[in-house]
Amino acid sequence: MKKKDLIPVILIFALFLAYPTLDRKFLAKMFPPKAKPAPAAVEQAAAPALPADTALAAPEAAPAAAAEAADDAAPATPVPAAAEEEKSIEVLTTLGNERLEITTSTHGAGVVRAAILGYPSEKGSEVPVTFDFSDRPAAAPIGYPGLAPRADFEIADSTDDSIVYRKVLPGGLVLTRTLVLGDGYQVSLADKLENPTGAPVALSGYGLQSGFMENLPGEDGKQQVPLLGVDTLTGSEAVQYWGGKFDKWFPVDGAGTPQAVPGPDKDPEPVDWVAVKNKYFTQILTPAIGADRCLVSAGHGKPVQSTFMFLFPRTSIPIARVAATLQMPDYELPAGQTLEQAATFYVGPKVYTELKANGPHQEDVLQLGFWRVVGIWILKVMVWIQAHVWPYSYGVAIILLTFLIRIVFWPLNHKSMVSTRHMQEIQPLIAAVREKYKATPQKQQQEMMALYKEHKINPMGGCLPMLIQIPVFFALFVVLRGAIELRFSSFLWISDLSTPENLFQNVLPFGLNILPLFMGVTMWIQQKMTPTSDPQQQKMMMMMPVLFTFMFYSFPSGLSLYWSTNQVMMIVQLAWMKKFHPPVPLKK
Repeated sequence: MKKKDLIPVILIFALFLAYPTLDRKFLAKMFPPKAKPAPAAVEQAAAPALPADTALAAPEAAPAAAAEAADDAAPATPVPAAAEEEKSIEVLTTLGNERLEITTSTHGAGVVRAAILGYPSEKGSEVPVTFDFSDRPAAAPIGYPGLAPRADFEIADSTDDSIVYRKVLPGGLVLTRTLVLGDGYQVSLADKLENPTGAPVALSGYGLQSGFMENLPGEDGKQQVPLLGVDTLTGSEAVQYWGGKFDKWFPVDGAGTPQAVPGPDKDPEPVDWVAVKNKYFTQILTPAIGADRCLVSAGHGKPVQSTFMFLFPRTSIPIARVAATLQMPDYELPAGQTLEQAATFYVGPKVYTELKANGPHQEDVLQLGFWRVVGIWILKVMVWIQAHVWPYSYGVAIILLTFLIRIVFWPLNHKSMVSTRHMQEIQPLIAAVREKYKATPQKQQQEMMALYKEHKINPMGGCLPMLIQIPVFFALFVVLRGAIELRFSSFLWISDLSTPENLFQNVLPFGLNILPLFMGVTMWIQQKMTPTSDPQQQKMMMMMPVLFTFMFYSFPSGLSLYWSTNQVMMIVQLAWMKKFHPPVPLKK
């Protein structure tokens, strides 16, 4: 096999593996989504940026240490001794609707528990996915003068879907906050700070915090793409994804100092919102006016043993939990005046339609990448098929979606096959031209172009149709890799389309995945049937089934189902072309 023939295969394979990283670091920044109107702003006096050395304490993996970290999470504000008074018994209040149930606490006036109804915590379980924010209450106010972490509030009022907390702070300020649960996964927040004293009060480092977001059971950090992430929308920029920087920001042997985003080296811009997410669920804090600063904290988990393509074993200590804090602009509250701050808190699934309705660019936490337009279309079609076509299975939806894509690209694929076959047919003539004019490359090129023109062959005809399909392939890959719709969705022997099949994993040394093996066989058959103009190229392409089998073996079974279905349909098209479109005899 010629070395130069290996170069395209190696490049394509490397590009496929590196695509998620390239998208996070380069493509998403080069091609930002179309700008949308910013949220309605609430008037407030302009203020200078916070000092760059403001920091939060970093959380640890253990719950007790994480609680200490949350205690230190508020910016350094002098707290009078009265703020450290003994707390009364914690009172919990539950607010719920058909999709979300939250529990709030008088200790901190934030959300200490969130149950996402309709999404089971485990396959077949009736217990919903539940996030415990007790060590760091989500959507809780922080940083107000004299407000200690998890300070003791009193309940001023409550209804079936709302609760009002009140706290008289040391120094005389009065903080009142209202939480209202809507019909979906979003909670409206309203903080009112009254200054009944006779002197102005300087506010600095006050704002809101998210709870810690952790991986769900079974997501153990072996995946090559980070599952935990923190995203921000700042000013006119596109959504920025910070998950890829966690290992650099929070080394295992480091101090774990919280990181400010986008960083001290850039001019601060208002942070429109911050999202803290795992693979399928997210918290999003959206202040009515832009926050002055966002701080990210993280903690490590237990060591994880993993390999890449059954090779290169490694031991890693992944990030196990992440959280974020929004700090509002510095402000001087005049005597006798009131400062009102409004925000929303979303805690729920990463569903496109839900996020799209929340605010500007929040659907981009799905991180569909450079081909997001194609990916959104694919996701919508797949969800529609599942909802309207019996037996209402995402496995069937993937198969039908693949069938639709093959139908759309059938003419292009047919043209590519015909062009490749014609190139194969005139190979003897091409070889004769190369031999005759091997001493004069320019003349050789002219004669070959004349040969192509005579036989009505486009030398790029076999490549261009494949290039046109690349966006669809990458979009499908990204969508099927992280779609919450596939979570716990079964199909035939597959119990969960969002994970590998892992059959007999308690019996064999490793789980058996049938679809990647079937996919490799169909790729081999397809390569044998594909006409080629170069025997060396045919041998080279026979390596692809082996490479793809290894690569797809640990991918979600939904991806393997798509690729296997695609290969079967390609074989059908090749057989159809061979039967109904036999080779055309060469002109003499």
